[in-house]
Amino acid sequence: MKKITLTMLLALTAVIAFCQPSSDAERNKGWQTDIDTMLSLMKQQHYVYKTKPFPPELLVKAKALKENIANYGDERMGLELEKLMYYMHDGHSYVLPIFTKKPPVYYMPIQFYIFNDGVYIIDADEPYKRLIGYKVLKLNGAPAEKVIDDMNGYVHQDNAYTVKWFAPTMMRFRAVYETYGLAPLSKNIVLSVVDRNNKPATETIEFIPSTNFRSIPKLIPSQLPGAPPAPAWLSKVPVNYWIEKHPEKSMLYFQFNQVLDAQDEPMAAFSKRLDDSLTSLNPKLFIIDVRNNNGGNYTLLTPLMDVIKKYETSHKDGKIVVITGRNTFSAAQIFITMVNRDTHALFAGEPSGSSPNFVGEDGNIFTLPYSGAMGNISYRYHETIPGDSRKWIKPDYEVTLSSKQYFDNRDPVMEYLSKKFN
Repeated sequence: MKKITLTMLLALTAVIAFCQPSSDAERNKGWQTDIDTMLSLMKQQHYVYKTKPFPPELLVKAKALKENIANYGDERMGLELEKLMYYMHDGHSYVLPIFTKKPPVYYMPIQFYIFNDGVYIIDADEPYKRLIGYKVLKLNGAPAEKVIDDMNGYVHQDNAYTVKWFAPTMMRFRAVYETYGLAPLSKNIVLSVVDRNNKPATETIEFIPSTNFRSIPKLIPSQLPGAPPAPAWLSKVPVNYWIEKHPEKSMLYFQFNQVLDAQDEPMAAFSKRLDDSLTSLNPKLFIIDVRNNNGGNYTLLTPLMDVIKKYETSHKDGKIVVITGRNTFSAAQIFITMVNRDTHALFAGEPSGSSPNFVGEDGNIFTLPYSGAMGNISYRYHETIPGDSRKWIKPDYEVTLSSKQYFDNRDPVMEYLSKKFN
């Protein structure tokens, strides 16, 4: 038998290593496959880019991402895929920051919101509930304003208000802070905050696995202990649509929270009830509040629009005011654009998270083969007002929300309108 020398053993080991790819090589190939798969799906399915060349920046970023796979953790790679989706330039093409075939993605068990005076913590799991009402100055040393500004370059969006709506949720994910020097798989993150007594402090937040993440949460009433009762616009957010009569003010308030049939009352039946209420009350002010409405099925809108147009034609001295916000999106945007097109309604609040005409359709879901990252590609164009190039419908009365107003459970828009039309 021939003696095996050390040199022969080393050579054999090298051959085995060459024939059997390392886990790093497999990972690199897997993420490259995901990038190529996503680009292929975007080219095949996206409303704009199935017939037009990709933006050059997208191809440059995709190439750079492939070259950096070894330098990024898996969670960071998921974030970078979302950055590629930014170049589709629509609010419905996205990659969710979770995987189905990789370990869990981690995020902070606290919820942020952007007010007109900064970023605040509005909700939290234990043991962080005591932080509700705190202002956030820095996250892992990065100023909160910079984090939000940077998100304008990678969060899928129709306009800047989509980012204001999405950013507070994206800011929770650990992967975001790898871009600001946080080590991959870090157990916690340090926040610089100002407490409710206006004193600066630092807080260490431990990341937890994110589960069942699918959509951006809607705004909730103030969670501060001892806060007053919730204002109307935050009191029944899960209810698709409801009305409140104010005969003493000659006003009818209609909150429209989802463009979907309610289980107990289809939208067509509700529209009839709304029409009856408008006829019996004969209000001078008809308020339609869509601040909590992120869309649904726009084909259900016809009977509702008929009621709104009927009110205007039969109430020559009446006024329609539509209250919009960053959460007004998708089918809700189609609704307010129809109101803008077909009536003389006034608008109040802040601009919506979408545009009068937009590329966007949910339900075209994909799952990438290596990571299991899930996303959506928009395949439809909604042109409610032909040729309209506005990024949003500018409010006639722009009223924004401060942290104090929110935590005190006040509604500055309704306060303004009550004075304006008293």
